[in-house]
Amino acid sequence: MVDDSRSRGGAKVASGVVGLLVGGIAAAFVVRTLLRDRAEIGEALTGASAAWLALALSLAVVGMTAIALPWRRALKLLGGDLPTTQLVARYYVGEIGKYVPGGVWPILGRGELARRHGVRRGAAYGSVALSLVALYLGAMFVVGAGLPALLSGGDGAGPIGVLILLPVGLVALHPAVLGWALRLVERVAKRRFELALPSWRQSVTLVGLYVPAWLAIGGATWAVARSLDPGADVVEVGAAAVLSWVVGFVLVPVPGGVGVREAAFVAAAGSLDPAIAAATAVAARVLFVAVDAVGAVLGSLALRSGGDLGGPGGAGQLERTLDVE
Repeated sequence: MVDDSRSRGGAKVASGVVGLLVGGIAAAFVVRTLLRDRAEIGEALTGASAAWLALALSLAVVGMTAIALPWRRALKLLGGDLPTTQLVARYYVGEIGKYVPGGVWPILGRGELARRHGVRRGAAYGSVALSLVALYLGAMFVVGAGLPALLSGGDGAGPIGVLILLPVGLVALHPAVLGWALRLVERVAKRRFELALPSWRQSVTLVGLYVPAWLAIGGATWAVARSLDPGADVVEVGAAAVLSWVVGFVLVPVPGGVGVREAAFVAAAGSLDPAIAAATAVAARVLFVAVDAVGAVLGSLALRSGGDLGGPGGAGQLERTLDVE
């Protein structure tokens, strides 16, 4: 019994240290991203319409929060759940890990935060993976809808290459494929996960729930472009923005798609002047980073006020979670 208590205490300490370490590294990357191009952005946005930039900020907040909400559906599909306010707070705090090199950090961050609230390990981590796959498949549908505008404005190789991944991703959501992947994880982890697998229809429905988020993200980027160029095409710029996020996600070793996303946007938004396209890409990135950073701070405060994130209540919750597992 004493050994079990010490083991649980060690797990709590280790979890807190790892969380602080990852959070600190993520914060450093966020600050670097915000500061790196501030002079460039200030020069590029000279004369930009403040009203359009305000609209861009509003749409960015809507878009990032709209990414958080379907995660609850993914949790329910795998046998877990979180209250909506808790879910949004945990999304923003956990997702800040995407600015650390390597695509695994958002999964670890969000998964661990869900687990601390009492969600079983398999449902916590599995829901994050499922939601990420559904999120970017939803993005591919938006890119497909904007394909005519993308093909008329620039190089079509990028959009077509992304769309080739769409049927592959949809097949990957089939229960037979998910079941095979789960068995593989169980063999590697040498443990069994009691995890309900969603039907194909449920998974495809989850993909559709992410489309509004991508429309808001594309709209936010277009509003930035519109602040600089009244002739910016909403369909082309919006679809190019979503395409650039997909490209940035695919290149997982790059923290948050830094640099890659901007290059992909400039290439896809062919009808925009290259200088305006570059300014739009960089300014939009800083806008979304700022939303992520503020969301993470507010989410962290909300969780701390509720006794989570390593406080006394959070430690007790983690201990109870370890007890049931």
